Amino acid sequence: MMTASRVAISLAVWLGAAGAALAQDACVDPPMPARLDGTASADQMRAGLADARHFIAQSGLYQDCLLKEVEAAKTQAAASGQPFEPMLETSARLKIAASRKAQEQVGAAVNGAVTASKLPPN
Repeated sequence: MMTASRVAISLAVWLGAAGAALAQDACVDPPMPARLDGTASADQMRAGLADARHFIAQSGLYQDCLLKEVEAAKTQAAASGQPFEPMLETSARLKIAASRKAQEQVGAAVNGAVTASKLPPN
């Protein structure tokens, strides 16, 4: 049978682990929108452009969230007297770079679809 202090310690460890896991998943990378092509109807093009704008905006929020998580981890490490784990910042920077690349890809795809839709068919 577990004593009350063991239960309290076990609960604290479990909650701490769950909190750390939740903190790591607080920033959600938005899914890329469906790709547009030059054969899209005007309504599909408008919807695709709105999806692309939404994705780019959400990606910006995701990148800001990652930076805030790093700053919070640095603050927490300093407050607790523990060293900051530099891999957290490296991981965040890599995720931000990938997100920026996705933003560029979506922008280029939309620009290409808009240009292609204005060209006469071959």
